Amino acid sequence: MLYGTHATLKLLKVTSIPGSDYSNSNYIDGYRKQNAYIATQGPLPETFGDFWRMIWEQRSAIVVMMTKLEERSRVKCDQYWPSRGTETFGLIQVTLQDTVELATYCVRTLTLDKIGSSEKREVRQFQFTAWPDHGVPEHPTPFLAFLRRVKACNPPDAGPMVVHCSAGVGRTGCFIVIDAMLERIKHEKTVDIYGHVTLMRSQRNYMVQTEDQYIFIHDALLEAVTCGNTEVPARNLYAYIQKLTQVEPGENVTGMELEFKRLANTKAHTSRFISANLPCNKFKNRLVNIMPYESTRVCLQPIRGVEGSDYINASFIDGYRQQRAYIATQGPLAETTEDFWRMLWEHNSTIVVMLTKLREMGREKCHQYWPAERSARYQYFVVDPMAEYNMPQYILREFKVTDARDGQSRTVRQFQFTDWPEQGVPKSGEGFIDFIGQVHKTKEQFGQDGPISVHCSAGVGRTGVFITLSIVLERMRYEGVVDIFQTVKMLRTQRPAMVQTEDQYQFCYRAALEYLGSFDHYAT
Repeated sequence: MLYGTHATLKLLKVTSIPGSDYSNSNYIDGYRKQNAYIATQGPLPETFGDFWRMIWEQRSAIVVMMTKLEERSRVKCDQYWPSRGTETFGLIQVTLQDTVELATYCVRTLTLDKIGSSEKREVRQFQFTAWPDHGVPEHPTPFLAFLRRVKACNPPDAGPMVVHCSAGVGRTGCFIVIDAMLERIKHEKTVDIYGHVTLMRSQRNYMVQTEDQYIFIHDALLEAVTCGNTEVPARNLYAYIQKLTQVEPGENVTGMELEFKRLANTKAHTSRFISANLPCNKFKNRLVNIMPYESTRVCLQPIRGVEGSDYINASFIDGYRQQRAYIATQGPLAETTEDFWRMLWEHNSTIVVMLTKLREMGREKCHQYWPAERSARYQYFVVDPMAEYNMPQYILREFKVTDARDGQSRTVRQFQFTDWPEQGVPKSGEGFIDFIGQVHKTKEQFGQDGPISVHCSAGVGRTGVFITLSIVLERMRYEGVVDIFQTVKMLRTQRPAMVQTEDQYQFCYRAALEYLGSFDHYAT
């Protein structure tokens, strides 16, 4: 693909090498800033040296990579950075200092040394890993969080931001337009997507390649405008909560109520619940209105001749550092207990979190799906109770689970939190925070690679709070920022109604603040 000579970026000529000033890259203007970006193709092995030389010459501090190395078994981009240690590309030595892998993106910190120069420079590469192989992301929320993180890390005096995907036009164009338009909204409160895409195409052909990408740009900007930026530096959390709990001027509700109501704006179409609505599956749902989305539901291996045998009311949920880190599910019914054990086995989930008592307010909240005294058999699985530990706020039960078909066995640990009141939420977040820590510590010590399965009764309220706080607390430790709103919003794109009540939503804020209080260096 040739990209026109509009704003072609030329490298400094290397004496004696003809064509050494050519690069398949173009300057792209940002909002009120000339040459704010460099759009380029994914480097090829023969252009690695030129790519790093360009970053050095342009004094760029950020590289945005919008593709995985391979998609649908095809190479989309060659790995132009070292997996460990130092590699030399042409005149530039590149050293990998640090890699942090998160659920939807990866951050690599690299240092550059130019042969013959004593200057050292730091470059950060942000690789967005959640763009699907086909089409565009289903929701813009993870992409917007990624973009904010990139912006926060770009030093004001740095050279142009380098953005690439495979050909350097489609996803690259999306990133640049959304970033530029967010700047424009900040200063002018207007957008001109068509105008900016036209401007970009005058600087590099084919920028923003498909209609889907063009629509995604609109969706992302709409979400950014309607939701605003709810990310708060940890040190400002106390002041932010104070502000949220006051009645908004001209309204008779608090900022917290408004923020929680804004979450409900996303309405889900019935077409998103295909399996859950099948007649053969309806009786498996504890509540008729709480069902898993088709796109994130946990599938069981079908049993030949049994219609709907692949269905359970459970959803995969991304954690902070990895995709599908959790399964959010309802408290098993008597009829779905076998399916529950089948799910734990097939998805290698060896940690179960239970956030309810079996009965509350005189009604069944969850069927007792485990044996208390002696072993019991659930379809193919024999479950032996091994141990039970009564802690102040929870009970830990250990089971040996054996697949009767081949004799394989595993230990499954169940943490039942006993301190959640039957009505409302816990008075203090401290006990629940300790519980979250204990669960994750046990997972690190003993857990297999599979997800942590979390349930309450419907699998959205308390379950949503557990997963929200797990993500929020880890992010606070690593990034020093808190964003309850976007975290819950992200969870609700994966399972409806996560964090069900305003009470629970407010509890997430309170618990985050208490957690913060346990760190001296953040104390407000």
